[in-house]
Amino acid sequence: MQTNQIENFKYNLAIIKIRELFNSFPEETSKEVLEKSLKLLHPFCPHITEELWEKIGNKKFISLAEWPVAEDKKISEFFDKQDEALNKLVSDIANILKIVGEQKKDTSKVYIYVIPGEKDFYDLDELNKRVGKQVEIYEVSDKTKYDPKGISKKSKPGKPGIYVE
Repeated sequence: MQTNQIENFKYNLAIIKIRELFNSFPEETSKEVLEKSLKLLHPFCPHITEELWEKIGNKKFISLAEWPVAEDKKISEFFDKQDEALNKLVSDIANILKIVGEQKKDTSKVYIYVIPGEKDFYDLDELNKRVGKQVEIYEVSDKTKYDPKGISKKSKPGKPGIYVE
């Protein structure tokens, strides 16, 4: 994905994805993973990556190294779809909060209603962080859900119902 973004001059998107990659590394990371990551970062900060390349024990210049090739069998479309769905939901919530905020200033909770099987598609901690409000997610079939306005009945596949209180 980063290769495509770099080739199409979408550097900001490439850097975001590379930063997410580095943030996902555990403390103990293999040399191979570090090498591939430095190669991805190299077009953006070549001097730093050359220094780090040498620090991890490589003799030749990183600029002479082969560009990493994606291993298709290790790529999961699930994560791309999950990321896309999360971004769309955050955008929808932001729009609703903007509309509701003009009418009612003290909104503190956001309730999300998804069809069965989609609840695990959304990372609750990430939603709370990105929305800046307390978020609760319910499946529409959940008998214990809080749904005072019946919003859950309007939920569709890939399009959760959203209620702000």
